[in-house]
Amino acid sequence: MSEEIDYDYFEIKIPSTKSNLVTTEDFMLSLGACSVTYRDADDVPILEPLPGQTPLWNNILVTAMFTKDFNEEKIVQAARNKFNNHQIISERLKNQIWERTWLEHFKPMCFGDNTWIIPSEFDAVDIDAINIYLDPGLAFGTGTHATTSLCLQWLDAYNVQGKTAIDFGCGSGILAIAALKHGAKKVYCTDIDPQAIESTCLNAKTNKVYDGIEIIKANEISALKNLDIILANILAAPLMSLVHTFYDLLSDEGELIMSGILAEQTDEIVAKFSPSFVDFQINIEDDWASVCARKKPSIKKG
Repeated sequence: MSEEIDYDYFEIKIPSTKSNLVTTEDFMLSLGACSVTYRDADDVPILEPLPGQTPLWNNILVTAMFTKDFNEEKIVQAARNKFNNHQIISERLKNQIWERTWLEHFKPMCFGDNTWIIPSEFDAVDIDAINIYLDPGLAFGTGTHATTSLCLQWLDAYNVQGKTAIDFGCGSGILAIAALKHGAKKVYCTDIDPQAIESTCLNAKTNKVYDGIEIIKANEISALKNLDIILANILAAPLMSLVHTFYDLLSDEGELIMSGILAEQTDEIVAKFSPSFVDFQINIEDDWASVCARKKPSIKKG
């Protein structure tokens, strides 16, 4: 049982399996859990689930959280009796504002020579730099992950002045905002997650670039033509299926920047895109890679 401390919640960790997961979750909710989450018990990552799939690990650690109004000892014993498992443990937790706790580890960060991502509680380190104000949230992309970092570094070095782009899988909108602050004329933003679209719009307004953004639905993307830049920080599997889409979106010699790619996947990405793109550049950070390329000019008939 947990040590005697002042607490607001307690959580119970229950070893489970894929086949027993629903039973475990339903039972803990029936006992009054305010949330149930699960993670891999063997530390085997799932990096690229296919669209519409929610893959699970074979061995899962289920965590059920309860308020202190519930009897911790009785709930632990009920779980042990139900699952005949004495590895079930509990831990007491003090209430925290979790976003503020996270911010203790999130400081202003510089990407390239002149692009800064700054939490809202901080002042700009360099008022003359490209400063993007962004707090951690539910949508992916605050610059802390190598895939986002690689894209921001590219935007810092490349001249996007007056150009049009699409942020394909916009997440928090960080890449679209960075492109606009570096002088892009317009950035289309698309994502399969409605929460990401909401986050992109909010962050764009915070950074005073909302007028430069246009949200576009997946079924409207094919209408776009002659874009100068595609920013696609997603994953290798969906990227591999988008070669023709990206080619049709870009103007001749338009730029394609892809990330969300493991370093070991770069050869496969280059092979897939090389019939339609040239001048590949690969950058690697923390086992992740960005792959940049330029569209081959279309062959004009006549």
